Amino acid sequence: MPKEREIAYEPHPVSPERKRELMSAGLKILDARFKPGGVAAQLPADGIGTDSGDQFSDDQLRAALEASTGKKPHHKLGREKLIEQFNALNAGRQEGPAADDQARTEIIADIAAMEVEFDPNDAIEDLAALRDVAREERSNSNG
Repeated sequence: MPKEREIAYEPHPVSPERKRELMSAGLKILDARFKPGGVAAQLPADGIGTDSGDQFSDDQLRAALEASTGKKPHHKLGREKLIEQFNALNAGRQEGPAADDQARTEIIADIAAMEVEFDPNDAIEDLAALRDVAREERSNSNG
């Protein structure tokens, strides 16, 4: 019977460097979403608040956003935007659906003003990520 290897739960995709490191240590790599206890075990059940995203790693933020929305955050999203979306998600839980509709309208208006092509039927998270990337590209080209 083959010996079972210890498991390293890593958010996917895993960088080639990290994969080499883990495999050379004899670990089997599985996506962090399959970790027993999942994201709920990594994040406190209550009291996470709307301004507490900065206490989590980027991987935890990405996992929490994916678990809440069912979609992975945009791959170009930086730490500040991950925290902003995490906090907005927590605020949305407190404020309800009306806040989502208002946020969606504001995001769509921002994207349209930047003259970026988009599908207004996309998920609000995708629209927000598109807006954030367009803002970053605009600031990089102007700065």
